[in-house]
Amino acid sequence: MLFDVKKYLLPSAVLAALTLVGCGDQPQQQGGALPVDVYVVTTENVPVISHLTGRANPTRKAEVRPQVTGILQKRLFEEGSVVQQGQQLYQIDPSVYEANVKSAEANLASAKATLHSTQLRAERYRHLLDQKAVSKQDYDDAQAAYLNAKASVQAAEANLKKANIDLGYTKVYAPITGTINRSTVTEGALVSAGQANALTTIQQLDPIYVDLGQTAEEHIALRKSLTEGKLLNEGKAKVDIYFSDGSAYDKQGEIEFTEVSVDESTGMVNLRAIVPNPDNIILPGIFLRGDINQGSIPNAPVVIANGAQREPNGLTYAYVVNDKGLVERRDIKLSIEYGNLYVVSSGLKVGDKVIVSNIQKIRPGMPVTPILPKDNAQAAK
Repeated sequence: MLFDVKKYLLPSAVLAALTLVGCGDQPQQQGGALPVDVYVVTTENVPVISHLTGRANPTRKAEVRPQVTGILQKRLFEEGSVVQQGQQLYQIDPSVYEANVKSAEANLASAKATLHSTQLRAERYRHLLDQKAVSKQDYDDAQAAYLNAKASVQAAEANLKKANIDLGYTKVYAPITGTINRSTVTEGALVSAGQANALTTIQQLDPIYVDLGQTAEEHIALRKSLTEGKLLNEGKAKVDIYFSDGSAYDKQGEIEFTEVSVDESTGMVNLRAIVPNPDNIILPGIFLRGDINQGSIPNAPVVIANGAQREPNGLTYAYVVNDKGLVERRDIKLSIEYGNLYVVSSGLKVGDKVIVSNIQKIRPGMPVTPILPKDNAQAAK
């Protein structure tokens, strides 16, 4: 039987070609390295930002109370307006106090007249005593009457001064400059000296205080870092203010002081920030967030956020390309978050190539080809 060579020649050639192609591809799959993007661990001067919450308080606050008793005749301010220190706010009926002043003036005049009379008598008795025309007892009595009259004048002068002071108190003045609240009384009301309720309240709102609470543990850790030189701080810490809806206030404040004691009920340390408030946008009692720049960590090693992997048990690790081009797993510890970066406490060193792509496809010991970005800023985007 004769074979048709041409019939089987093409299929054999095709098979041989396929075999050659297959043989050529197989080594490439076995020896090829998976390309992966990497982030090179570098150093940054990382700012330490504390995110704290608190409330606003006026820098100065004065409760206006009457110092004499009487009927309120007039209210002389517009509620909600800005009043100046020394500006008259209320007028209390002065008629009783004007009468007290006139009475005190009359008593003083009478006391002075008595003093003049007793003084002349004491002087006459002194001359008569020298001539032995009066007894020593009569002279002593005249001298005592003179001294008593002199004391009466001093008492009358003090009473007149007090009467004038009380008359002055019928005009109620602003003790400080600031924004005045609503009046709690109206014309015709009886007000009393030492009453519990204030007539009104004045608050100074520019600048304004923002009292922020920081846990004692965080406060102690920051102070230790400053002492040990791990944290650099230049001057007063700056504060960025945010409202409860997340919107930012357009003016920056600064920490004025930190309390030296811990609130036993909350375990917090109070940090008081002073913030410009020219338009009175921040009102006392409002809830705010303050981001405080506590300083910076110099030359801190950082890694991009997507280079850090987490296990369900909370353990953090990263895949690194070692010197042999193989994947290596490193257990790491992270501390401060800085934008899209984390400060590395341990597990990585400067120059390590951290894998940030094809994470699901790689395993420890697997060969990979690292693709370096033009710069780490590009990788961090």
